Amino acid sequence: MGMEEKKQPGSGEEKNSELQKEQSREELQKELEHLKSYVETLEGKIKKLEELAKRSNERYMSLQKELEIVREQHRREIEEKNRYGIEKFAKDLLEVLDNFERALQHMEKIEGCSEAYKGVEMIYNQMRKIFEKHGITEIVVEKFDHSLCEAVSTVPTKDVEENTIVQVVQKGYKLHDKVIRPAKVIVAINPEEIT
Repeated sequence: MGMEEKKQPGSGEEKNSELQKEQSREELQKELEHLKSYVETLEGKIKKLEELAKRSNERYMSLQKELEIVREQHRREIEEKNRYGIEKFAKDLLEVLDNFERALQHMEKIEGCSEAYKGVEMIYNQMRKIFEKHGITEIVVEKFDHSLCEAVSTVPTKDVEENTIVQVVQKGYKLHDKVIRPAKVIVAINPEEIT
């Protein structure tokens, strides 16, 4: 009979093949579930790492800003020290400058001191130039300004406008824009206000 045998439905070989396919599907399903679980684990780890990287980046940026603030503060402190570092020394030298002025005023009144006067005046002028070179300048104002002057007395008068400086008792000085010694002055006031 030259015909091949037809497989009968429900034969053992077909059932075996179906069983193998079913087992293979189950194995694939288990492996798929295992891979899905592994992917979820990896995704979780990635999210944690991304969050860590984000926090680290934010901290880095914050530290960069803090560093810039510290650098700027340090730069300003150095600039201020360079600009105002001689303040105490300058205040001490102002007393010497005052004494030169007193000596010159005294020497003007004495006859026969013209040569000595010229020498002291040269030293005085040299000292003033050095002061100016380093930003130390005399405060010159006509009207009383409490930020630059200190009123040591008042004089009632109608000859000048109120708050006009009548006399400078002690010269004031600034170091750049900072008052290192206010001018001590006598100020005119309205005589009608004294009663």
